[in-house]
Amino acid sequence: MAKDLSLIFERKPETWGARGNPYMWDAMQELCIGESLDNDAYGIAGMVSEVFEKMTGKPLTYDAEEYVESLAHGGMSSGIVTGSFWMSLGIPYLIENLRRIKAGYPVITLCGSTRFKDEFMEAQKRLTLEGNIVISVGLFGHSGDQEVWENMDEGTLTRTKEMLDDMHKRKIDMADAIYVINVGGYIGDSTRSEIEYAINHDKEVRYLEVTNYEN
Repeated sequence: MAKDLSLIFERKPETWGARGNPYMWDAMQELCIGESLDNDAYGIAGMVSEVFEKMTGKPLTYDAEEYVESLAHGGMSSGIVTGSFWMSLGIPYLIENLRRIKAGYPVITLCGSTRFKDEFMEAQKRLTLEGNIVISVGLFGHSGDQEVWENMDEGTLTRTKEMLDDMHKRKIDMADAIYVINVGGYIGDSTRSEIEYAINHDKEVRYLEVTNYEN
């Protein structure tokens, strides 16, 4: 799978301003899957403005503060998106991400058990500072995001986990290498399948800890 415009959303801001902004970020990323990286700062700003207006019904301005029901997932300011975030941080962040990708920065996808959330976060920061575009997991189902599975029937749970597994394979497609978070040498079945997938698709495989893993 070729690298596409959705890659510019993989490196995310550390602050969001309001709870609806990260969900709008994710919605924009989904819309950019399959779109060409042949874009520029004006194109990125225009895309964000267009999606913001489509989802809120209002133009993107610095003072905009709108509630979007589809982006409400609980908590204070749930569903609220703010123009100040997108204009002062979101758009510049996306433009910088595009610049980095076009400059030829290596793309690395993190793999491993989501029980190792702290190690994932540390690796993401370190690899980013080393000059890589880092793609991580979308949620930590074993360490902090347990509410995702609440109230799911068995069939929905199975389909969701299958979707997440397939989605991570697509993230491997987008990368030059994978970096395995194998704390204490642990490599579970899902991670093992990702390593084998990466090897079969000629991706470099790197590990947090020295391993004797063989596929």
